[in-house]
Amino acid sequence: MYNYDMDEINYYLPEFYGNFKYITYLHDWMKKEPQYFYSNIRIRAAYGCFPGNIWNGGRVVIGAASRDDIVYAVEEYNKRGIAIRYTYTNPILEQWHVLDTYCNLCMRLAHNGKNDVLVNSSVLEEFLRENYPDYHYISSTTKCIGKMDSFLKELQKDYDLVVLDSALNHTDELFAIDHKDKIELIVNHYCADDCKRRQEHYRAVGEAQLEYASADFAPCMNINRSFEEIKKNASFIRVEEVMGKYYDAGFRHFKLDGRGFRKKKVLQSFAYYFAKPEFEELVLERLSEIK
Repeated sequence: MYNYDMDEINYYLPEFYGNFKYITYLHDWMKKEPQYFYSNIRIRAAYGCFPGNIWNGGRVVIGAASRDDIVYAVEEYNKRGIAIRYTYTNPILEQWHVLDTYCNLCMRLAHNGKNDVLVNSSVLEEFLRENYPDYHYISSTTKCIGKMDSFLKELQKDYDLVVLDSALNHTDELFAIDHKDKIELIVNHYCADDCKRRQEHYRAVGEAQLEYASADFAPCMNINRSFEEIKKNASFIRVEEVMGKYYDAGFRHFKLDGRGFRKKKVLQSFAYYFAKPEFEELVLERLSEIK
């Protein structure tokens, strides 16, 4: 189980590699000038993968990172108390994929007890737990567990956190269950409410990641919606709800969607959830100026 201050709200931010400069800047700014930000929040982890990780899921990320790049990113995040969280959720992995040299290198270089792995594939999860026991293991929303009874069963398993399907964000059953400190909620999911194609989409992304190709999947227009449009989603959790209703009920873990999104939408979500309302525009403007 995570060690954390029960009085704090823990946020999990997207794309630790692509958004490195924004996430580290935001963290340092919050420490230097806390008057602009809510007082009881922290960046607990940044999730994503290094380019070209075939175990990656959720979004296609092609490319490669050097050993020096990996070491630098891990050290810079960890010295700030921010975990690297690998999105190793490719749902179509087979046994031989677990021997991938590059992915194992990434795991070894961050195997220090401070970092996390999101999992979906039982084949990969079994291998990782055996070989890298010092990570925190987290059940991914890419499993698409949309029924509360199934989610409750997942919650009983040996995970440090379980990411809730956003369709359940506002259900009465959610607030009635125990172990709220083990639940992570996606506050601004860009997927359409109750999307029927999510698993199909995740499989297409997984295939593309293995083939270093674009996903062979009909374009999803939902990902192109603005941050203001996303606020209309039934699953959207407003910042005042995070700070009020959900916090008061015992929830402490909140994930911001945004992998592969344009900078504007990512930074809008950072400013919205971190800055006090009177400073939201100022925070967004300064983050947007980062080169």
